[in-house]
Amino acid sequence: MKENCLLLILLALSFAFMGCDDCSDTGDADVTPPVRFSIVDTKGNNLVDTAQSYYSVDSIRLFDLEAKESIVLDKYYVEAAGGYVFSADFQRNFRGKSSLKLQLNNLYSDTLDVWYRQTDNKCFVIYEYTRFQYNGKDLQTSPVTSSVLIVKEN
Repeated sequence: MKENCLLLILLALSFAFMGCDDCSDTGDADVTPPVRFSIVDTKGNNLVDTAQSYYSVDSIRLFDLEAKESIVLDKYYVEAAGGYVFSADFQRNFRGKSSLKLQLNNLYSDTLDVWYRQTDNKCFVIYEYTRFQYNGKDLQTSPVTSSVLIVKEN
């Protein structure tokens, strides 16, 4: 009888612990951050600011060429960056590369390519950005904002 009770207790405990991996507690899980970028000149000066901006903050648009859709762009004025930093989230695909069209105004648009690596988890998928190119040139990140620096030669 004691063996049966012990067996039932062990069985009940094993079922209880199996329920712990149901992905319901992912509040502290890593998430894929949006792509953040600034538009600067060759000297590192932000070209989208509040004063005499080369580009209007409201004219900047981003389009996903593969999904054929507009991407919501968030914009933040960052004083340390001397202008605006843009933030965008977009669809990722199994190939690990997305091509986005960056429209600076109604006259100028360019291509922003983003590479990423997919990490599968039991409960969700995380993407890690591995490379950024603007019109075929590799991009660097800002030491101030950690955003990708899109350099426009004006």
